[in-house]
Amino acid sequence: MAETQGMSAAILVIDDDALLVQLLEKAFARFGYQVTAVDDPLRGLQLLDQRSFDLVITDIKMPRLSGIKVLEMVKALDESIEVIILTGAEEGLLENAIAALRLGASDFLLKPLHNLDELMAAVERSLEKRKLAVTVRQLAKSVDHLRNTDRLTNVCTRRYFFERASVELLRSRRYRKPISCLLVDIDHLGQINNTYGPPCGDQVLAHVARLLVESTRTTDIVGRYGGEEFVVALAETKTEQAQVAAEKVRKAVETSDFSFGGRSIPLTVSIGVAGAEELAAISDLIAQAAQALEEAKRAGRNCIRIGEAKVSG
Repeated sequence: MAETQGMSAAILVIDDDALLVQLLEKAFARFGYQVTAVDDPLRGLQLLDQRSFDLVITDIKMPRLSGIKVLEMVKALDESIEVIILTGAEEGLLENAIAALRLGASDFLLKPLHNLDELMAAVERSLEKRKLAVTVRQLAKSVDHLRNTDRLTNVCTRRYFFERASVELLRSRRYRKPISCLLVDIDHLGQINNTYGPPCGDQVLAHVARLLVESTRTTDIVGRYGGEEFVVALAETKTEQAQVAAEKVRKAVETSDFSFGGRSIPLTVSIGVAGAEELAAISDLIAQAAQALEEAKRAGRNCIRIGEAKVSG
């Protein structure tokens, strides 16, 4: 095993055998592993909450908490953290080994450790599994991000917006909290495209999306609704509060500096606002905001209109 393989690996050893712990610390240090050792499993679990570890090595027979229980709690915290169980007890050996492996232990080894090669091989295998699991998880996150994020504007896709907003709606109904919605339309984007070309229109969309994100709260959900429209879900927000948020967005766009090809282009948005205490679906809220948005367009654009509040069961 190459000594460079363990350079970044963090190992937590939970064992009350001081001589064994000292032996493991010296052995692991030769391979560049970062080792933390404790003799109390509860303290070990506290450290797992506070710091990141790749591997846990624990004795099966410990005061206050068994190694099997530690394994179970580690896997509940983060399934990708590998766990090696050590035992010196002959009684119940097979049953404990089966239980440990079923719960996700990467290995089950007998003490005393007459030869450290077996343990080091188990550690190497465990760290390889951990590395693979972390890589797969990161790839899955990247795929989710690509699937859920609009490439041009870097806000939620329409589908993902509805997923997130629907969850927020259920939460608002459960706790009897208000929820509001903004439907934002970029004024005269078609004319901008015709005059300056689609690349300019794309930059306008990205510019307005960035202002939307900057002008709203981190808890708000911003999505690309389609074409030149964006949608924002505002949790725990009454209609009058949503109106204030909408004005903040409108003003941010109106006063922003945008230029393309060396020419300054004024930008404005029209916004429809809707809010309700109870709704059957997020689409109902957006429908109200859409009606308000049409009123804002008819009123000359670059303004805000409030949708009619409705309560549905």
